Amino acid sequence: MANKPNFILIMTDQQRKDSIGCYGNKFVETPNLDKLAATGAQFGNCFTPWPVCSPARATMWTGVYPHKHNVIYNVYNVDNALGSISNVSKTVFDYLKEEKYTTAYFGKWHLGDKNPGIFDIWEGFNSHGGHWVDGIKDGMYKPDLQTNHCIKFLEEATREERPFIMVQGYYPPHDPYTAPKRFYKPYKDKGVPFPGYYAAVSNIDYNVGRIIEALNRTDLRENTILIFFSDHGETFGFREEGEHKFVCFDEAIRIPFIINWPGHIKKDAVFEPFIGLEDLMPTLLDYADCNIPEELPGRSIRPWLEGQTPSDWRQFYYVQVITYLNHYQQRCIRTDKWKLILSYSPHAVRTGPHSLYNLEDDPEEELDIFDNSREDIKHIKEKNRLTHMPSYNNEIRQLTIALREYAEKIDDSLGVRLADDVLRQLSE
Repeated sequence: MANKPNFILIMTDQQRKDSIGCYGNKFVETPNLDKLAATGAQFGNCFTPWPVCSPARATMWTGVYPHKHNVIYNVYNVDNALGSISNVSKTVFDYLKEEKYTTAYFGKWHLGDKNPGIFDIWEGFNSHGGHWVDGIKDGMYKPDLQTNHCIKFLEEATREERPFIMVQGYYPPHDPYTAPKRFYKPYKDKGVPFPGYYAAVSNIDYNVGRIIEALNRTDLRENTILIFFSDHGETFGFREEGEHKFVCFDEAIRIPFIINWPGHIKKDAVFEPFIGLEDLMPTLLDYADCNIPEELPGRSIRPWLEGQTPSDWRQFYYVQVITYLNHYQQRCIRTDKWKLILSYSPHAVRTGPHSLYNLEDDPEEELDIFDNSREDIKHIKEKNRLTHMPSYNNEIRQLTIALREYAEKIDDSLGVRLADDVLRQLSE
């Protein structure tokens, strides 16, 4: 038991991958996260399976896609969504408790108002309520208080023989964008959009530094795997299809993922395979030397961290969502070059509208080329301006086939239906 590693999961809410210095941001101040990546590893192609809080969180803890666990909307006014809404109730915490792990949770949970019975130490909350204790701005910032509590837990954990898994769930940088005043200095009046968002990112970085200092001070660092990630990204409302998230665009689905374990993970390593939140549970179970349930769609990333290159690793990422404004149900396949988004509205006769983006030529996903060369849709959304471009039907067909095969593999009937309808339209 003593050889089993501890786990600290530091999770933020609605944090874009490009909001951290080690991921290429040139103006943000995140020295602790940058150092965490430099002394560990970062993954450049980590995604959320559903860019909304509760669905993504249910996936990371149960290990299955939202269409399987059935938490497909944000949950409020329930005690335990995993016990009342989800089709899957057993979590990674249950498996680790069977291995005699102490389980602790601090911060935003967003899967119910009460301890679902899987945490020995519970200081979680569901959502809403803002980022300040008692709602007093410039009073006590909740992330600072949460960090105080988890540091106390770490100091007491040194007296325990059992390994632990501790989750620190920060609500920021989720809107409303706010942070203690001193963290605004690098951004306010500097031409940086949404300075409160980046001030919150810098505050989180500060608190990550405090947690690392506590690990070093308590001699827990060498046997503790620390992982930093977010549940989904943030569009800043720039996409008309959704408010901040609820869309398949990269700024909503692409998230940071940094992992650090001194002496076990190569320093300053950058990995680019497609990984997602469904891989978190298999990875934790793998490092805890637990059996990984065969029905889980995710895989442990441990081979990558130990210098292996699995030849059968996924070549794309699969995303599900229901859009916020028009309630389209969508399935998305994202490769290195292409992104195909298939849509379905319960009120429509046929599926659609669908979208295709060439990520090499159009990394900002501004030019939808799904139907660009079709003469019969010139009147729709001024697409006649794109008829000079070639048809991408071959690419659409190949991507749709891949999407269908994966949807069938994970038993996602809507994904299969959408793909079949698109393939049928292509053959007409």
